[in-house]
Amino acid sequence: MKIIHYLHERKLRARPLNRPYTRASLEIDDTDQLTVISFSDCHDRPADETHIVNGCSRFFIADLQDVALVNVQNDSAFYAHMLWDITHQMPAGGKLYIRETIACETLLERSYYRDAFEEITGAGADVRVYLKRRPLAASRDKGLTQWSFCIPVGPEEPTFINACVERILQLDIAEKEIILCGTPHPDFRFFKQVRIVGQDIPAPPVHITRKKNVLVQAARYPNLCILHDRVLLARNFYQAVQRFGDDYPMTGFQSFYFTDQYNLIPRKYYDFNTIEQDLTKELSITGVTQKDTSLISKLFYCYQHPARSQFGHDYLTGSLYLCKKSVWQHAPQNEQLYWNDYEDIEQGIRCSYEGIPTIINPWSITQSMNARSVIHYYGYVAVKDYRGSKKMSRCCLEMLPFIPKKPLFRLSDEQARNFIYHFANKDGASKETLLCISSSAMSGLGRFLLIKRVIKEIKVRLDETSEFLRDFSRWILCEDMAPNELVRVTRVMNSSASPATKKSMLVGCFILNNQLSHSWFFSPFYKKNDDWFIRKRRIISINNFISACYLKYFYRGAYFPMSLREVARLLNDSTPYQSERGSNGTECRRDH
Repeated sequence: MKIIHYLHERKLRARPLNRPYTRASLEIDDTDQLTVISFSDCHDRPADETHIVNGCSRFFIADLQDVALVNVQNDSAFYAHMLWDITHQMPAGGKLYIRETIACETLLERSYYRDAFEEITGAGADVRVYLKRRPLAASRDKGLTQWSFCIPVGPEEPTFINACVERILQLDIAEKEIILCGTPHPDFRFFKQVRIVGQDIPAPPVHITRKKNVLVQAARYPNLCILHDRVLLARNFYQAVQRFGDDYPMTGFQSFYFTDQYNLIPRKYYDFNTIEQDLTKELSITGVTQKDTSLISKLFYCYQHPARSQFGHDYLTGSLYLCKKSVWQHAPQNEQLYWNDYEDIEQGIRCSYEGIPTIINPWSITQSMNARSVIHYYGYVAVKDYRGSKKMSRCCLEMLPFIPKKPLFRLSDEQARNFIYHFANKDGASKETLLCISSSAMSGLGRFLLIKRVIKEIKVRLDETSEFLRDFSRWILCEDMAPNELVRVTRVMNSSASPATKKSMLVGCFILNNQLSHSWFFSPFYKKNDDWFIRKRRIISINNFISACYLKYFYRGAYFPMSLREVARLLNDSTPYQSERGSNGTECRRDH
């Protein structure tokens, strides 16, 4: 018998619930093939191994045969991760003994495990025994050498997709393929290096779930990296996945977006979230449709700390997935949902319902080349810290208005003016205001004051509220409102409130003011196609080190198990630099 004792990392402040046991109390034959695993102490024998773990840990154990899990689910939030790793390592014919002081559901009853494990008898009354009949799905996709990179695309100007694909081509992976789903812009530079599928999928609305499922179906290799075109992988991608290990569940990287041109203001952006409520008790998780999105929009969600876990509540936010093809096919995205229908939440919670956990690989990061303003609240993001407390966090340098910012929108100044002009002209603004639009400054503050002037003059008719708000989102906000925000604004617009009150509500809406907070004195629109990219100079190395220090030691929602120098190198190796793109700085075009 081999005994392994796990301990929670002290920073997690996990409440110690030691439930000691003895070998005799297990009522299991003491054999050389048996490995006992627990967060509790064995009274009559010291542990052979002791390990300190957190939510990013992998549970790899040499020479596993029969395994006994003692109070693992009772004692640890990491039980789903542990069960995943152990069951994938066990050979067919091995026995898994589960003993819990407080009886609870066993994840082996979930659909992912059900066909591979069979409950049998043969132990004490307090011990459940399972026989592994066959390998689990992910085990049939063993190996880390072959990768399919899957990217849903559209006809937009190809600055980001060019950079994204170029980086993938640079990765040191011998066997890889890049698959695009959709029709890329004619100026896309890598048609010969990619396969294109799903060009017949109609849009709008963007059927992002269908696109991702088609990409997975087309993939030739067992390891999938499904990512959006704004995501730039770090150069150590292959080393990171090897270090993390095989047989991984739904996995992501920590992701950041630097709002400025000097890599000084990082924001956590679209990686790993958790919801407060149990969604499976709110609705039928296997039958979610668009009518359920209004309910999901009311849930409280925030960024989960990578070192923590709340199985059944955690999910990846859709920008990047690392998973085995067989795992995705077991729980594909729900094609009843479209982009902005909370399809990432639905899939993540449904994966948990099937028995598949979500985890962060901490050995690499990604950077987002641009960002949606609605994701942040005046630069703040809601995160859980190491202890699990909910905090609003932002970089202190967000408050400095003079640091040059990156563009917020994939629009030029002139396109933004045309949008505002079209909106103002359609809804009855004066000729003086229309003339002013063509010459107004398009800094964050200048744009806000112009929009305020336009809103003051326009006419809003009650019978055209839906059309008006669609125009307001498209031409003024330049992005879709969150569903809960849209409901609130619609309610006010359809109410008996005065026109002045309705206009004040539009000017004071969260998204517009959040966009203003991004950049007061710099334009939120681009002038050249490399405005999103950092000019490589000596000071950037210093700034990367400063940002690495902040993220590793002071940022509440990040976790880096490597040295400060390695974190700084990760920031450098995931930064979109101008000098590496071969850009000529020409004007950026966009088809609408």
